[in-house]
Amino acid sequence: MIEKKMTLSRETLKKIAQLKTKKGRNKQGRFLIEGVRLCEEAVKSAWEIESLLYTGDAAENPRVKALLQNAEKREIELCQIRASNLNRISDTVTSQGIVGVAKISDFTADQLFQRRPEFILALDSIKDPGNLGTLIRTADAFGVDGVILSKDCVDLFNSKVVRSTMGSMFHVPIMTEIDLQDFLLDLKNRNFKILLTELKEGKNLEGLDLSGKFCLVMGSEAEGVSKDLIRLGDHLVKIPLWGKAESLNVAVACGILLHEIAKKRKT
Repeated sequence: MIEKKMTLSRETLKKIAQLKTKKGRNKQGRFLIEGVRLCEEAVKSAWEIESLLYTGDAAENPRVKALLQNAEKREIELCQIRASNLNRISDTVTSQGIVGVAKISDFTADQLFQRRPEFILALDSIKDPGNLGTLIRTADAFGVDGVILSKDCVDLFNSKVVRSTMGSMFHVPIMTEIDLQDFLLDLKNRNFKILLTELKEGKNLEGLDLSGKFCLVMGSEAEGVSKDLIRLGDHLVKIPLWGKAESLNVAVACGILLHEIAKKRKT
């Protein structure tokens, strides 16, 4: 039996709506999850989900019913609200009638290294929310053991980032607000080899020994990997282009490189 709470106070709704802003998220230590797929992935994960807010129409969907039952087993608060109130909370044009409120979780270096990672993706100054979400989703698809975000990356808990991950953010360890120079030095001390993308001096992946522990570093959409990090690279790599385009979108380029690296490591 799914327990329903039919009303929320104006103050509670106001606080939840504030989670659409970075200031509100930082102040409350919470963020929003929108849509059936993301809420399903969040509920299946180890993340702390405070509540699911849903409309009566959404609750008639068999998939949502199953989701609410699974959430109830985890003792997540369930709250049925009016569609007009959910629209005040939602950050999408067309809502699917369900929104989750989750606690922000900070993955630490100790937690990451306890998992004995061998394949890490580090992201330097990624500014576009869609790109960051896609990069995280791609990392998940190709078996990356952890994703590291520099201090000046776009906020991981931005609603567009969260949606673009398609749930992968709940399955891959992600460290945020990291000084990449210090982190890469630490990785080198742990016998990781550092691969950096560099258009001018980079070489093709073909022929590189990709055994052992590796970290791939992808740079910002406009500037690429920062010069301070380039000197830490054991290998500079690039993707050969045969058409007239001068460069690739960072998420596309990362997908190509992760596929090639994963393929080499699996064979």
